[in-house]
Amino acid sequence: MSRVLVVDDEEEICLLVTQYLRKLGYDVTYSLSRAEAVSKLSASPYDLLFVDLNLADGSGYDVIKVLQESNSPTKVIVISAYDNEKMKALQKGASLFLAKPFTKKAIDESLQKLNFLTH
Repeated sequence: MSRVLVVDDEEEICLLVTQYLRKLGYDVTYSLSRAEAVSKLSASPYDLLFVDLNLADGSGYDVIKVLQESNSPTKVIVISAYDNEKMKALQKGASLFLAKPFTKKAIDESLQKLNFLTH
């Protein structure tokens, strides 16, 4: 079972994404801050990370950097309302960029592109 971490300072988004991914069979947890996400990533490995760029205590780029520095194979999907960040996010190590607001179908398509969705 793939382990997924969802990081966003909007708890509603975390809950919606977490609930949907759990229905698909993933082992999902979420973090509401950069610091909490870094702590969870340091404690145990994750297969996939959904991360917002604008967090109350820092940037999602900081979270991506921690993964890169640890040579983690974790795939990263950046979720952001700022479409103009797409190229920068991809250059900084994101596997995919998902613009907010997004749909379940967009999540499915992202999972398929990363070979995480098998149905």
